[in-house]
Amino acid sequence: MARLRPLATTAVIALAAVLFAVPATSASTGGTGATSSSGGGQGTGSPPATQATLGSRQLRYGMRGPDVTPLQQWLKAMRYNARVTGRFDGHTRAAVRRFQRDHGLPVIGEVGPLTRAALTDAHFAQSGTAPAGTDSWVFPIRPRSVVASPSYWSPDQGIDVPTNGGTCGSQAQEVAITDGTIVQEGIDGFGQWSPILKVASGRYAGRYIYYGHAKPALVPVGTFVHAGQPIADVGYGAVGISSAPHLEIGISAPGGPRCCPGFGETAPLVQSILLYLYRHHR
Repeated sequence: MARLRPLATTAVIALAAVLFAVPATSASTGGTGATSSSGGGQGTGSPPATQATLGSRQLRYGMRGPDVTPLQQWLKAMRYNARVTGRFDGHTRAAVRRFQRDHGLPVIGEVGPLTRAALTDAHFAQSGTAPAGTDSWVFPIRPRSVVASPSYWSPDQGIDVPTNGGTCGSQAQEVAITDGTIVQEGIDGFGQWSPILKVASGRYAGRYIYYGHAKPALVPVGTFVHAGQPIADVGYGAVGISSAPHLEIGISAPGGPRCCPGFGETAPLVQSILLYLYRHHR
């Protein structure tokens, strides 16, 4: 779903989230396009900015505490019109409801596990820092020298990552971004070889990472793989609905199906992770 083509305009996203506004080069949205319909996530808490988390309790109207303040800060940074008071007031409840509505979650005005996860994903994507739990992750294409500059990447259901000069096959291997189990190969719109990895541990344990437009798959379904282990090659030519060799990599929504999230639903999170891994030569 991506074709190497120069960046038309560079958009600076609020709070340095580095989501490049590249003209759409995908031939389709690929995959099944299912979106999550449940609400919140996880986390344990202590303050300041990107290090703060939302704790583990169900946050609702009238509550106070060190987990309420970062909730309000995050919502305000995402332009949801919350006031930072340390008390879960009416403005906070209204902001949470708008966030839930925008992210396909049950609109209840409280922050439970799935809403917490969605808020955490959105926060780290905006902050431009790597979310906690990705310290041992690696960039999904090797060698890194074949990966096109981030200015050529573009958001889709996941992130389209082209290769320099259309490099593909064994010269552009797709590796496990983290430890996990290959639970499926073959995705509608992405080709019959595209693997899906179920994350084994950490903040994203139980969520699914898909590798679109791969060919061939290098390990069978059911294999437990380690970060950096080859699992497929970047497919030659048009694999699935695509116009050129590239990888579309994405992660499932909290509580969502294996594949695939809605357009842009988890792409900002994936973008922030990939940029971190790329820039830190992981």
